[in-house]
Amino acid sequence: MSKAPVRPAASTPEALHAIIADAFSRGDVGAFLAAHEEGASVVIPPGGNCAHGLDEIRAATAPIISLRPRMTSAVYKTLRSSELALTQASWDLYGTAADGNRTRLSGTSTIVSRRGPDGIWRIVIDDPQSGATAAAARVIYGRI
Repeated sequence: MSKAPVRPAASTPEALHAIIADAFSRGDVGAFLAAHEEGASVVIPPGGNCAHGLDEIRAATAPIISLRPRMTSAVYKTLRSSELALTQASWDLYGTAADGNRTRLSGTSTIVSRRGPDGIWRIVIDDPQSGATAAAARVIYGRI
């Protein structure tokens, strides 16, 4: 009898970043999706397209998650208000692409999450490229 993998639930907004890193590192698309609300929106690196809802998020992220890249993440800011939270983290992802080439992505992620009635935090909005967007805005508006 096979046992389904235990998928950790986020008891804090910060824990979501660790769950994402673990899901990528294990190649576990199900764990990644379980960290999101049904109607979540996620910006997909490196192109920056946005996926809405779990079906689109699965289709957009499964190819890279299935490669089992090693991902690390470090939360450096949390802003919390009742049932909502905004967290920011720096992240690095290392892996081997389908063509055999080594690849590395890194960035600053901003996540908006909500605590459900069950006490579990889930992602509502995830922009893993928010640091690049902020840097571009500073250049555009002359605030380098």
